[in-house]
Order: sequence, then C-alpha cells, then structure tokens
Amino acid sequence: MMATTETSLLGLRTVTTSGLEQRIPARDRRNSGPRHTRLQIWQRLGAVAIAASLLAGCVNTKFKTDATVQSFVVADEPYAAGVGRDIIAQGGKAGDAVAAMALAMTASLPSRVGLTGGGVCVLFDAASKKARTIDFLPRPAGAGGVAMPAMARGLFAVQASAGVMRWEQVVSPAEQLAQFSPGLSRAMVQDLTAFGGRLAPDSETRRRFLGSGTPAVGAVVGQPELAATLSVLRRQGVGAFYSGPLAATVAQGTGIDPAQLRAYQPRVAGTLTVPFDISDLHLPDLNEPEAGAALVQAWKAVASLPPAERATRAAQLLGATGRGATAAGAGVMVIDPDENGAACAFTQGAPFGTGRGIPGTGMLVAQGVDRGGFGAPALIANSIIGRTLFAGVGTANGDDGPAAGPAALLSAALPAGLEDKSTAPQIQAARPQSIPGRVSFVGCRVSIEDGVRYCQTAIDPRAGSLGLTVESERKRE
Repeated sequence: MMATTETSLLGLRTVTTSGLEQRIPARDRRNSGPRHTRLQIWQRLGAVAIAASLLAGCVNTKFKTDATVQSFVVADEPYAAGVGRDIIAQGGKAGDAVAAMALAMTASLPSRVGLTGGGVCVLFDAASKKARTIDFLPRPAGAGGVAMPAMARGLFAVQASAGVMRWEQVVSPAEQLAQFSPGLSRAMVQDLTAFGGRLAPDSETRRRFLGSGTPAVGAVVGQPELAATLSVLRRQGVGAFYSGPLAATVAQGTGIDPAQLRAYQPRVAGTLTVPFDISDLHLPDLNEPEAGAALVQAWKAVASLPPAERATRAAQLLGATGRGATAAGAGVMVIDPDENGAACAFTQGAPFGTGRGIPGTGMLVAQGVDRGGFGAPALIANSIIGRTLFAGVGTANGDDGPAAGPAALLSAALPAGLEDKSTAPQIQAARPQSIPGRVSFVGCRVSIEDGVRYCQTAIDPRAGSLGLTVESERKRE
C-alpha cells in the first residue's frame, strides 16, 4: 500500500490519502452460499464469538497497535468526494460526510443533485448494530409533475441521525464551491454535453454554464446566486427553506402550495433486510416500483444461481432494458473510522430537472419521480460485531432505460455479498457490460486469521466518480 499527502480541494486542511494497492486476503470471514458446510459456518461463528469476548477485555491486538484507521469516501463527482474526505479528516462521521457531499454536488453537479430535488439514504450504526432508511424522494407535488423540494430537510435528518458536526460545518464547503468555482469536473461537462439542451433559455444555469457554448473541463463558473441560497441554509438552518422569505420564493418558483412546502418532512424507517451467512444486506424501505421489495425479490431469486448468471438474471427480473429516457441519479457512500456506513442516491428527476430555474436562487426546479430506477443505495453489514462491509450506489445516466440504477447496484452487491474471494476492483472489472446503469462502491473483506478488515473503493469507469481513502489516528481509551 502506498500513501501520498494531498491538500484539500477547498483548502480546508491537509490529510493523508492512501492508495488503493492493498493486498486483499484470499479468505474472508463473510463466506456464504451453499458451498460452505454447516461445520465451516459454525467455525466462523465461533471465531466471531471469541473475537467479541476478547474485545470486551481490550486484548484484541487489532485495536492495540499504532496503525492508523482508514475511512472510505466515494462520490459521483470528484469535488464532492474531496469535501467528504475533509469532513472525515476533521472528525466527522458518515452522516456528516454524505450530507456535505450531497450539498457540494448541488454546486458541482446540478444536473443530478439540487436543493429542489431529493433522494434516499441507507445508514448503518456500528454501535447499535441497527440500520435505517431516510426517505426524501422528490415525489410529484406540483403542476406538470414538479417535485416536492425534499433535499434540505432530508439531508438535515441524515446528518442529525448519523453525524456529530454542527450543521454550519456541513453546509460551508458547498457554499464555497458555489462562490469560488475550482473549475468544472468531467462529470459536469459530460452532462452539459449530453443534456444541456434541456436547460430553459432564460435560466441562470444555462446563462452561466452554456452562455459561450459547452465549456471545457476546468472552466471556472461561479454561482453567486446559489452561494447566497446556501448561505441562508448555513446561517438560518433548513427551516428557512420551508418557511420565510426563501420558502416563499421556492414555492412561487415551483408552483407548490406554501403550506404544503412548509409541512414537508422526510420519512424515517427501517430497512429491507436480506440475511445471509453472518451478514445482512440492507436496502431502502421504499414502495416505488424498481425499488424496495423488487430488489429483495430479485436478490432472492438469483442467489442460488451460478455466480456468472446472477447479475444478468437480476437485471432481467427488474426489467432493465438499457434503452430509453429515465430519471438521472448520483450517489455518495462512506465507511467512517467507527465502521458506520452510509449510502445515498440523489436525483433531480430528469437530467437538469425540468430545465427551469427559480430566479435569484441559482436553483433548478426538479422533476418528480415515482419510480426507483434513478438510483439505489445498499449496505452490507455484520450485525453481530457491528461493522460495515459494503457501501454502494447504482445510478441511472438518464438515457439508459428503466431500472438501470437498481440493476447496476445488484451487479456489484451480489458478488460482494455472495462470493468470498473477489476484491472490489475485480468485481467492478467483471460486471457484465450488458447491464445498464453505473455503480461505484466500497467493498471490504475480513481476514479470518487476524480479524482485520481490508477495504477498497471501486469506481465505475463510465462515470466521473472518485474514491478516496482517509487515514487518521486511532482513538485511545
């Protein structure tokens, strides 16, 4: 493994980011599937019980060394990943990082993520060994299917549930990105090239991003109106988005009843869980087609098939055709120093939402969604000892047909959960090219010899994603 020192993209601080050339043990505590005998499974359960008893007496050498602890951050836009890295390096947890990265993408990837849109997150708390869904999908609420602006209260709920930092600290990096553009990323330029024509001619976003034609990667595009909106959220809290002068502007711009906007609250629920071996797959508890129960049913239907057939068959069961317009999504995922996990999928509905802007705010009006095809997050966790072993998000590009995001997710989650030797990069490289959508993830293996967790990020080569490893000092009792 090699290490390099990097400076924060936003100049917040310098952290150490490890390279991804880790050697992954061939064996894994999380073995599963019919090839294992009952004796082997009980041997592994016995090893877990012994490890748990040793932890209580603080004699497990894993926690007695001076080795740094690693965290893993992935985002479907590189500036957002840098923000997540900084949050973790400053002592933040998984909820802080995913909320900060999502807010950052409202500035760096407004084609897919915006304050008038929304998303869904799956969170795993390693201490309580419990998982939850936070549902803030931008469901249709106004004329023409305009979305209910769910992002602000949804992210506040995520950060309050799984974070430790002040809200101002979480919002500030996004405000800086909007005010002081570091230059457009490849992910944003790709969306401008493919979908920029959806932007209304009179929108602030079109004027700033496409006023002189499609910009090149690295072009500096400031967004002072959006920075001002984020400043309100930072100084006054999320309530200002739903009640007060800013809320009145949002309600007028989206055509949504102010009382309906004021009353909006995200939904907090458990997860849909699929147990296997000594780990559990956690999926968001959603009622929409191409989400929730459909993913569980697809997993169960293909789990007993030969490994090479699982992902393709799951995509067929979900109805992923690879053709046609669909909602576009973006994802973020984190495994933090305490082994908490968070995975979130966000959307503006169609690429750039409705294409219309809300004057003076820097925001685009989102299109409501009533299906889960834009994206699907998932976690795999060992709930016996409390550790996250997989955090991934499958997303749709906007032109790859129904169920693209969920199909892409299962193409990575199935081998991560049911195959005991494949590393994260190997899983990414072996994904069938016929399956639509994109998926990035963090995958971990646990050595059965010493109980140490080895993780790697795996980035979809078709996306503009970035995965980072953050090293920090281990806490002492």
